[in-house]
Amino acid sequence: MHAWAERVSRDWPAFHTRTRGGWRFGLADGITKRANCALVRDPGADVEEVTRFYRAYGLRPCAQVWPGEEEVDARLAEHGYAVVEPTLVLARELRERPRGPGATGISDSPTERWTELFSQTGVSADHAEGVVRILSRVDAVYGVHGDGDGRGCAVLDGESVAICAMVTARAARGRGVAGAVLADLLVRAYDRGARRAYLCVVADNEPALRLYRGAGFAEVSRYHNRVLAD
Repeated sequence: MHAWAERVSRDWPAFHTRTRGGWRFGLADGITKRANCALVRDPGADVEEVTRFYRAYGLRPCAQVWPGEEEVDARLAEHGYAVVEPTLVLARELRERPRGPGATGISDSPTERWTELFSQTGVSADHAEGVVRILSRVDAVYGVHGDGDGRGCAVLDGESVAICAMVTARAARGRGVAGAVLADLLVRAYDRGARRAYLCVVADNEPALRLYRGAGFAEVSRYHNRVLAD
């Protein structure tokens, strides 16, 4: 399995995993592709295994493809799996304690406002509940900007921290809310022992890329999903 695939799947875990036929399958009630996809363990893995597995659970078959898995990628394409959401992995070192404005309230569990901000993403209540369930399976802290217009999460794993679930209210975008939340989460992560940070961002999300690159993050890997076409 690709090293970054292993890291990302550990920090955004499925509820259940199965390993067979050269794949590691994740299941999380269909909540997010990242937790409901097949990861390559064997370059010779049979694509039909992905189709059979997810069809059996009533889910759309999905595989996550990383650099070095081009042969598997080609077989997925031949079987009608289309590329969805090319994604970049960005990372930075935390050699010194970052500077944060202290504008973010940070807690060990999601507050009511943290959860309310799902409304800005257009997802269903069931999806929102599922994301909270995923994050409850890891060591995470939750940040909400002081004015309530932005939020984020930091998943802590020893000297590594994953930044995820960043949301800014539509009316507050462009005001520095997300940058403040990000900076404050990195400060808390550093204080908890993190010395490296990373995040995943959809490759065509230019506003998010500007924010993260401005905060010192740079591309270290990338992946895309292959989803079976209807």
